[in-house]
Amino acid sequence: MPSLRIQPRTCDSLIRKISPGSATRGFCTSKVLLAGRQTGAPLVGGAKGLQRIPAPARRTLLCGFRAERREYATATPADAIIEDLTEQYGVARDEFEIASEETDKHSVYAADDRAAAVEELQKLKVMYSQAIEGEHGEEIKRRVGQRVRELEQGVAALEERALEDH
Repeated sequence: MPSLRIQPRTCDSLIRKISPGSATRGFCTSKVLLAGRQTGAPLVGGAKGLQRIPAPARRTLLCGFRAERREYATATPADAIIEDLTEQYGVARDEFEIASEETDKHSVYAADDRAAAVEELQKLKVMYSQAIEGEHGEEIKRRVGQRVRELEQGVAALEERALEDH
């Protein structure tokens, strides 16, 4: 019979034998330390008797141990610029989607919606070109450039599709 690992929490008094040669069952009597210290290691019982298992390297509050402090990445100076570009990209993308739907339906408003999409794309391109001229230009190109190019190609394809329909 394979060994049974007992480890939801570590307690002072943990293991008792059920019968010789059988698996063991754990029980907690008193001290489960939620504040951060462990009083003993989990035990395994089986054919060889009771053996201690080394505690895992990482412990969380869910296991009854203290949580390790998590460090977060600090914001870079380019993050504020990228956030502004992302907001403008969202506006331009929304206008593009509306224009695409209206063009597909051959709506009366399709031409105006395409013009609005082109206008928002131009605003995005101006913001993007100004942003990449700064000291964080490479990071901005890497994080935002592909989306700007894709939207630019999408608007160009939309204009071509509209010309073919007329």
